[in-house]
Amino acid sequence: MATPSVRPSVTFDEVEVGLDLPPLAKHPDMLQLFMFSAITWDTHRTHWDIPYSVDVEKLPGILTHGHLQGSFLCQMLSDWIGPEGRLKSINYQNRSNTIAGDKLTCKGRVTSKSEKDGAALVTCEVWVEKADGGVTTTGEAIVQLPRK
Repeated sequence: MATPSVRPSVTFDEVEVGLDLPPLAKHPDMLQLFMFSAITWDTHRTHWDIPYSVDVEKLPGILTHGHLQGSFLCQMLSDWIGPEGRLKSINYQNRSNTIAGDKLTCKGRVTSKSEKDGAALVTCEVWVEKADGGVTTTGEAIVQLPRK
């Protein structure tokens, strides 16, 4: 039986300001949005009821949850920092709507490095883009990385 390989953590020493994080592509569909509504107890009909969303709210379809986009950003960061890194904080704001079927890409860039009480901290600008390049969510995250 093969043992799954775990990508080693990125280290503080190899990260430079201006580094682009590896992007994460996401394609939320109606089932994922319904399940996210259920698991988060979000009963707003714009996330699961097509006739309500389109006919009453005049939206182009079922809305992707803002918190789901935030979860996507956390996944992108966690994938990048690896098992020894720590996501210390993330703040984000949803700027525009996305709907089921939109192709989203989570992106990020290192904006600063610092040390505090012996911790090697990296601050990143993070965002979610639609296929047309429109930014739907913006934010900032701080991660703690191991040293070499």
